[in-house]
Amino acid sequence: MAIDEQELAKQIGDNTSMAARAAYQLFARANLPTALSSQFGGHGYIDRELRFSKDGRWYFAAVLNKSWVLWYFRGPAISDLGLSLDELVQTFPGAEVTSAAEVKVHIQDPVTAYAILGWLFQKL
Repeated sequence: MAIDEQELAKQIGDNTSMAARAAYQLFARANLPTALSSQFGGHGYIDRELRFSKDGRWYFAAVLNKSWVLWYFRGPAISDLGLSLDELVQTFPGAEVTSAAEVKVHIQDPVTAYAILGWLFQKL
């Protein structure tokens, strides 16, 4: 599904590092596994976000910040796919378990974004 390039440009804006911009664009333009859909979203103070869903359940999120993208492995993905929090933390350097028992990864380069996209294709 084609993305809204105008919305992508609006979300990235002029105040985003080149690394964060590159990673976010990779997620936005990725040719995702057929099981996943994506859409721009946001809530509260988070207004630059990509949401990735499977069967109407919000599995992953990519939140754009000024200098990085914060990737979330959300609860529905962890439970539905039988994921291990420890395995996710070991797979992605710098990953942390949140208080909501989700896993977040600070992405500061396109290499990590590619690693997550590769992981998605292996698991979905």
